[in-house]
Amino acid sequence: MKPENAALLQTATPLRRRLKLPRVGQIGFVVHDVDRVMRHYQEMFGIHPWLVTASERSTCIVRGQETQALLKIALAYSGRVQLELIEVLQGETIHTEALKERGEGLHHLGFIVNNLDERLQACRAAGIEVLQQGVIEEMGFRVDYAYLDTIAIGGVILELIQNRVGPISVGMSPLLLRLALLLRKLRAYSKNS
Repeated sequence: MKPENAALLQTATPLRRRLKLPRVGQIGFVVHDVDRVMRHYQEMFGIHPWLVTASERSTCIVRGQETQALLKIALAYSGRVQLELIEVLQGETIHTEALKERGEGLHHLGFIVNNLDERLQACRAAGIEVLQQGVIEEMGFRVDYAYLDTIAIGGVILELIQNRVGPISVGMSPLLLRLALLLRKLRAYSKNS
């Protein structure tokens, strides 16, 4: 092991303990075309069903600056881990930066937490900066998220994710994804009736 990697590992281990990170709940990828990659994952790996959302233009904070972005996101599960495909339709985010610098591929590892604000305080105390922070709301679900500048520590961005239904913090699971798909179908059915 290279000396610089050993030093990073020594830094990362106590940091993981201080942040009390749960198991990885999500693996996020930046892509140019969500539909193309989604079809590939379904055909190649049998991953489905996919919940696809195109967010309304939302405001987020990127490196301390307010910006607006329009994202198309696809979510599915492989076992207990959620896969997230992210396509930027409009705006500049850390996703567009990653696409320009490295192209399509792995973007982040996501951790589902019940106390995002507390976790962010612990990150800041540990010297970890927030790259981007925002909120996504759809069908009564609210997702508060923060991407952390952890590439130098672990080679990948970490994302802290807090999901809520109303004021209640909920985890993430294949069952919730299927429930969201069902709610979307019911909503479409009632509009057409």
